[in-house]
Amino acid sequence: MSRTGLAVLAGGIALTVVGVLLTFTSNHEDTPAFTAAANLVVAWSFIGCGIVALRRRSDAHFGLLMSAVGLTWFLSSLGDSNNAYVFSVGSVLWAIPLAFFIHALLVFPRGYLETKLVYATVAAAYILLSVGPLLFSFFGENTGCDDCPENKLVLFDSQYAANAVGLTFIFVGVGICASTVWILVRRWRAASPPLRRVLGPVFITSGIAIGIFLAAAFGGAISTRVSDVLFWFLLFAVASVPLAFLWGLVRTRLARASVTELVLQLGQARDGHATRDALRNALGDPSLQLAYWLPDRRRWVGPTGWDFDLEAESQSHRTTYVEHDGEIVAALVHDPSVDPELAGAVAAAAGLALAREQSIQTVRQSEGRYRALLNAIPDLMFRMTRDGTYLDFKGESADLAVPPEQMIGSNARDILPADVADRLLGGIAHAIDTGELATAEYELMLNVVPRTFEARIVRDEDEAVLIVRDISERKLQEDELRNSRVRLVRAGDEARRKLERNLHDGAQQRLVSLSLALRLAHSRLKDDPREAERLLDGASEELAQALAELRELARGIHPAVLSERGLSAALEALAGRASLPIEVQAPEDRLPPAVEAAAYYVVSEALANIGKYAQASAVEVNVTRLNGRAIVEVSDDGVGGADPNKGSGLRGLADRVEALDGTLAVVSEPGVGTRIRAEIPCG
Repeated sequence: MSRTGLAVLAGGIALTVVGVLLTFTSNHEDTPAFTAAANLVVAWSFIGCGIVALRRRSDAHFGLLMSAVGLTWFLSSLGDSNNAYVFSVGSVLWAIPLAFFIHALLVFPRGYLETKLVYATVAAAYILLSVGPLLFSFFGENTGCDDCPENKLVLFDSQYAANAVGLTFIFVGVGICASTVWILVRRWRAASPPLRRVLGPVFITSGIAIGIFLAAAFGGAISTRVSDVLFWFLLFAVASVPLAFLWGLVRTRLARASVTELVLQLGQARDGHATRDALRNALGDPSLQLAYWLPDRRRWVGPTGWDFDLEAESQSHRTTYVEHDGEIVAALVHDPSVDPELAGAVAAAAGLALAREQSIQTVRQSEGRYRALLNAIPDLMFRMTRDGTYLDFKGESADLAVPPEQMIGSNARDILPADVADRLLGGIAHAIDTGELATAEYELMLNVVPRTFEARIVRDEDEAVLIVRDISERKLQEDELRNSRVRLVRAGDEARRKLERNLHDGAQQRLVSLSLALRLAHSRLKDDPREAERLLDGASEELAQALAELRELARGIHPAVLSERGLSAALEALAGRASLPIEVQAPEDRLPPAVEAAAYYVVSEALANIGKYAQASAVEVNVTRLNGRAIVEVSDDGVGGADPNKGSGLRGLADRVEALDGTLAVVSEPGVGTRIRAEIPCG
C-alpha cells in the first residue's frame, strides 16, 4: 500500500472513532446504532474503493476523490454532537461529501474534467453544497429538532428567508443533477462497447442515487417523514457506487485470470485474423487492431500484410506494445477504456504467439518481395533435382524445348540433346556439392532457329535453381563486332596497299622520271644549253603533275578543307567535283572532328556509288544535328536496288559509323532510288 493509501486508512480509522463516539453519546439521536452503522457502511465503501483505486496509477485521481467522499462523510456525525458549536459546524459541512461525490463521478473513468460544462457543473456543486447550508444556518434556529443544541451561526431567525434559501438550494441542486445526468448520458452514447461495460455499473448506481436525491428534495417540501425515509435509501444508493466500481475491478481481475485460456486460443489460431479475434475476446474490445513490427523494413503491417499506420490509429486509441525477448514484436491498438493492467497481462501472455506470427509475417513479406523480384526477371527459371528432373519453371512457353505439361516431371536427358544435358547436369552436381555458382552455355534449335542460352546454377538445399538467359542476340553482336574488327583491319590493309600502288604508279614514277631528266639536263648544261633548257621545262611539268597527284591522294586520305573550314565547306567542294547536280544542306557549326570525318566519308562513298551504279539525275545531301546526334542523309532518284551486304564500300562505312556508336541504314527499293541514312552521336 502506498503512503497516500496508508494516510487515508489512518484518517478513516480516526474519523470512525470520532464519528461513532459522537453518535452514541448524542442526546438527540433516536437510533444511534442504525445511524452509526449506516454512516460506516457509506463512508468505508468509499474509503475502501479509494484505497483500491490509489493502488492503480491510472485511477489515482479518482481514488483520491473517492477517499475524500468517505472521509468527509463523517462530517455529518458532527450534527450528532451535544456541543452547540460542534453541532453548528456539522449543520454547515454535512453536504460537502456530495460535492466530492459529483466531482468523482464526472472524473470517472478518464481521471480528469474535459469540457467547460463539466467544470461548471463541478464548480456549481462545490459552491452550492458549501454555501447553501451556511446561508440556511444564518436564517434558521434549528432544523425541526427539539432536542438539538442551539445553532450558534444564526444571524436572525426568519422562516421566510430560510424557505427562500431552501427553495434556491433545491432548484440549483436540481439543475446540477440535471447537468450531471446530461453529461453521463452523452458519455454513454459516445462510449464504445468496452467503455460502456466499464461505465455501466457506476452510471446505473449513480443514476439511482441522483434520482433518490431529487425525490428526497421534492418530497421534503411535502412531508418531512417522506424526506427522512428517502434519505436513508439515498445513503445506501450512494454506498452502492463504489461497490459498482469495485465490481469492475473484480471483473478485470477475473479477465486477467482467464489469460491462460487466451494462450490456448492463440496456440490454435491458424492465421492473423484468428489471433486478432482471440485478443479481442480476451480484452472485450471488438475494435481492437493488431499490428506486427517488421524490423528489417522498419514498418508496421496488419494481419493481412498491408501497411498499418500505427501513429494515426493511436490518436484515438491506446497502444499496448507486445515484447518478446526484450524486443517489440507487435502492438495492440485498443479502446482507451480497456484496463491497462489487463492489456499488459494479455500482451505478456501473447508475446510468444505474436513473435511467431511476426516471424511468419516477415517471411511472407520477404517471400512477396522475392516473388515480385523473380517475376520481374525476364529470364527463364527452372528448379531441378540432382538427376535432372524438372520440378518447376517460370518463363515463356516459346523459350522451352517442349511444352510445359511435358517438361514438369521429365528428365533433361529425355528432352535436351545429350551434350547439352551432360553440361547442365554437371553444373547442377557442382553447385549442389560445393555450394558455388556454376555456369553453362549451350545452343538449342527452337522453331528451326538456332538460339544460344547461358545457365547460372545455384544450390537450393539438395535441389538446384537454374536461371537461363537467351544470349543469342548478344552472340550475334559479339560475332558482328569481331567481323567488323576484321573488316576494319582488312580495310586498313587495303587502304595502305592502294596508297602504295597509287604512289608507285603515279607520283613515284613521275619523281623517278624527274630525277633522270634532271641528271640528263645537268650533263647537257655545258655542251648543249638549249637541250638542257628543254629538259628542265619537261621536268618542271612532271613536277607539277606529281604535286597534283599527291594533292589528290591527300584529299582521298583526309581533305584539308574538312580540317580547315568544316563539314559544310568540304561537302560543297565534294559536290562541286561531281558530274551531276547535287543539293547540299549542312550546318555551318563545327562538329567533333571524328564525326565530321565519318559524315564526309559517308557522303563521299555514297556519291561514288551513285556515280557508278545509280544512273541518277539528281542527289540531295542533308546533314542536321538533332538531340545530340548528327543525322546524315544522301538520297538519289536512280534505279535503286543497292545491297549493303555486297561489296566493301557500304560495309566499310557501316563499320566506321558503328565505331563511333552510330548506325547506318540503307533503303534502296528497285526503281525508286536509294537513301542512305547515318546517325552518329556528337554530344
